[in-house]
Amino acid sequence: MGRSVLAGRTAIVTGASRGIGRAVALALGELGARVVITARSDAALAQTRAELRARKLEELALAGDLRERAFLERLARCVPAVDVLVHNAAAFAPYAPLERVEDAEFERVLDVNLRAPLQLTSALIAGMKQRGFGRIVALGTIAASHGADGQVAYSTAKAGLTGFIKSLAVESADHGVTANVVEPGLISTERIAENVEPVYQRRILANTAIARAGTPEEVAALVAFLCTPSAAYITGAVLPVSGGFGVGLYARESTP
Repeated sequence: MGRSVLAGRTAIVTGASRGIGRAVALALGELGARVVITARSDAALAQTRAELRARKLEELALAGDLRERAFLERLARCVPAVDVLVHNAAAFAPYAPLERVEDAEFERVLDVNLRAPLQLTSALIAGMKQRGFGRIVALGTIAASHGADGQVAYSTAKAGLTGFIKSLAVESADHGVTANVVEPGLISTERIAENVEPVYQRRILANTAIARAGTPEEVAALVAFLCTPSAAYITGAVLPVSGGFGVGLYARESTP
């Protein structure tokens, strides 16, 4: 696929300052899309914006908090004709059993991972339907399908995101709009390094067939394909990019 695949299309990628979000923004830009990148600050977006410009890819950076209605409205106003929407922004709560998770942490995680995608999509979906083309991809997690020790809030929010995307796929199918979930496994990103303790990373890899962490680019390759016209017959799907997490009867035993 070359730069003509998404030529003339506009794509929004949330949480595009680093990791999977940055890789997705670059992949969509390479397919010809005008890429609108968001994160909480201009400084956070600087590197992604510089990489897009270095490749001579069309971009627009908009900084703001997805939890704030005013920013969502500004985003929809500044970019009214959106063809591709990738929900990548995420928030984690500190690892803890359910009874020790603060209400404020629940609210923050649910707001970023679930409420913001609902509201942003609500602001943009009508235009996609009217134009007869739309691609919506949400970055989920294997924690939503399998559960995660110490991450009830995150797993719950991402499981809700899957329900939202599947329902959206049904509502939008007659209008040329698809909606899918990509579920990464353990991916080598800054966010994973900051939020997932090494003991949990080792436990995940012990149950991963390929026995290594994935790269943001490996996730972005699937996301980008789902955003193309070639993926018109894929909707309502939950697609893992997990190195075969959970495949096989036994987890690997740790070696000395």
